[in-house]
Amino acid sequence: MIKKPYRLLAIALTSITTNSLLAQDLTYSADLLTQIRDASRAVPGALPTSINFVKFAESHRTYSVVIEDGGEEPFISARTAFQIVYQDGSVMIDAGMDETVHQFYGFGRVEPYWPERNQMVQDALRQANMILITHEHGDHIAGVIRSDIRDEIASKTILTKAQVNTLIDSPQLPEIGLTENLAAKYTVIDYDKFLPIAPGIVLVRAAGHTPGHQIIYAQLETGMEYVFIGDIGWSLDNVIEIKPRPQSTINRIGEDPQALVTQLTWLNGLLKENLLVIPSHDDSLLFKYAAEGLLNDSFIIH
Repeated sequence: MIKKPYRLLAIALTSITTNSLLAQDLTYSADLLTQIRDASRAVPGALPTSINFVKFAESHRTYSVVIEDGGEEPFISARTAFQIVYQDGSVMIDAGMDETVHQFYGFGRVEPYWPERNQMVQDALRQANMILITHEHGDHIAGVIRSDIRDEIASKTILTKAQVNTLIDSPQLPEIGLTENLAAKYTVIDYDKFLPIAPGIVLVRAAGHTPGHQIIYAQLETGMEYVFIGDIGWSLDNVIEIKPRPQSTINRIGEDPQALVTQLTWLNGLLKENLLVIPSHDDSLLFKYAAEGLLNDSFIIH
């Protein structure tokens, strides 16, 4: 049972003011990890205890569109949301999407979608203390924009100024567009390089895939460190090989390839530091982590 449903949110919003000096203009380097680790202790409170995920849909691709010089082997792109669990609450990363938005990603194909799993995401959003969004694409953010409970969850949904600007000026699809009035319902923040947002959780700016893309760092009470990289790479292979998507995919999405390579290089270094790097869409990797007990493949719903 969540005894204090808004405790984490209140602490985090305080930290945006009191720890503003921690958001410095830094390069992606080994020193940045040290500073992020220090920042993860800036918001007082017990660290999270576990991390869960739900796959609510999937899209079928080939590695030729996932990674530079990729072949025609099939790649299952999992559509996911994550739940970081505390003793007295939870923080969500990403928000799911309804089936109408899911169809946009099928490019005319009918692909698997499980409404009962997306409803589980909605239930988790409703009970969460805070909702964080890796970036402003429909499969990550539609669940807080096109939701029956939008007015209930908007104020605890933390969006960055860059994310909101994209959603107002040039949304990926019309269904996820925001107006100025709608944007005002959400909690909008702005930071330079990184920002502690909850006990053990730090936002790290990572524009490139989209203008508002961010990495989310989380440390559990066990000391295990997780790095949610959103769509910097769809596969862990992007990180291991330091290769972005092919030029055709980069052009279709409108990515900044130089920024992505810089981020992939830094993330590759984190692998050597034994941090758990989590791409949102790497289906086989996510279930491998689940089999190893590093993630749980279901949400806790009270």
